[in-house]
Amino acid sequence: MNAILVGIETKNDRYDITYSLDELRALAQVLDIHTIYTVQQKLDKPSPSTYVGAGKLTEIAAAVLAYNADLVIFNDELSPAQLENCKDALGCEVMDRSFLILKIFEEHAQTKEAKIQVKLAKNMYLLPRVQFMNPGEKRVSGASGITRGKGETSKELNRRFIEGEINRLNKELKDIQSMKDTQIDKRKRNEIPIVALVGYTNAGKSSTMNSILKHTGVTVDKEVLEKDQLFATLSTFNRKITYKKQDFMLVDTVGFVSKLPHNLVASFYNTLAEIRGADLIIHVIDTSSDYINEQLNVVMEVLNQLGAIRIPQIMLLNKWDETKSQYLSVPGFKSLSFSNKTGLNIDSLLDMILDEIKPSSIHARILIPYSKGDLSNLLEEKAEIIAKDYRDDGIYYEVEIPKKLYSKVKDYDLDMLVS
Repeated sequence: MNAILVGIETKNDRYDITYSLDELRALAQVLDIHTIYTVQQKLDKPSPSTYVGAGKLTEIAAAVLAYNADLVIFNDELSPAQLENCKDALGCEVMDRSFLILKIFEEHAQTKEAKIQVKLAKNMYLLPRVQFMNPGEKRVSGASGITRGKGETSKELNRRFIEGEINRLNKELKDIQSMKDTQIDKRKRNEIPIVALVGYTNAGKSSTMNSILKHTGVTVDKEVLEKDQLFATLSTFNRKITYKKQDFMLVDTVGFVSKLPHNLVASFYNTLAEIRGADLIIHVIDTSSDYINEQLNVVMEVLNQLGAIRIPQIMLLNKWDETKSQYLSVPGFKSLSFSNKTGLNIDSLLDMILDEIKPSSIHARILIPYSKGDLSNLLEEKAEIIAKDYRDDGIYYEVEIPKKLYSKVKDYDLDMLVS
């Protein structure tokens, strides 16, 4: 399918128009849509009726004919009226950025939860546009429970169906979230810290997760999909990591993008609950991008929306092997240059994670009787052993032990026995 991209630049724009249209081109490519022409216009604000000015709309219509375009994609979300007017003027299929992203999410959704979330977001997008729906966009199968009332039009019937779908999908998501909340609470009760990977889409979150899995000896079948494509994965992945006898749960989350549809953020809000419940956030940044600052700001804005902005963050400056800048740090945050290709600073990253999540510990000298093998195993597995000696009356340990475990061995603390 061949498409023309259309974007406007206003004086209040937060995003560079070149960057934004380049990203729109990349988003279209995910669905195998080929960009054949791009149109830009500077305006004080979008036209309320046609997004671009009347003259520019005529120019786009001529380009559709000249380039034999199948589709015109607008770089912002169009209002229902703008969408309908542009379709009438251009004589071809019209799509806005929000619906393009929704279609990508719809194609990539794999889990039941992700499919429900995307379907919910799509219905929320369609609801205010129901009066402009094409025949092919009308009610899908499954609406047999709805009967037409006296004088009720097909558009009214479509609206009722979509509203019913929204209510049903919200209920299903609520049930799924209750299960997730239970899982998160269980981890908290077991005092397993949660470390969440976040970042702009395609920044290298999944690659970073796989690097950590390999480095800590987690089996290959536990790896997650990594692909050089926007929104390659839509689900969160949880993997238990053990490093230097410290356990933590590593979570890979959905990538962010500029101008992410509000309905999509709302639908995926529960999926991102893992971020809100995290003890530490690893913010993966693509240092090879020409738009580091823009991408950094987008992620920080979404974290703020989620109420996760105050959670401690490590800024992971990824793709350092191909960086185009001297982007050395992010003011106010701990930063680390990193590369999944070369393995640069993988140990440093894991040590930084432990420094942030490590529970407060007690330095102790402990003598465990040989009859208490379970306590010896506990120290071997969970404590940092500084010294160890086999004596006549037991095994001597000098350790740093988490406070939560100290109570199990305090009766054998030599310093406590002396006092």
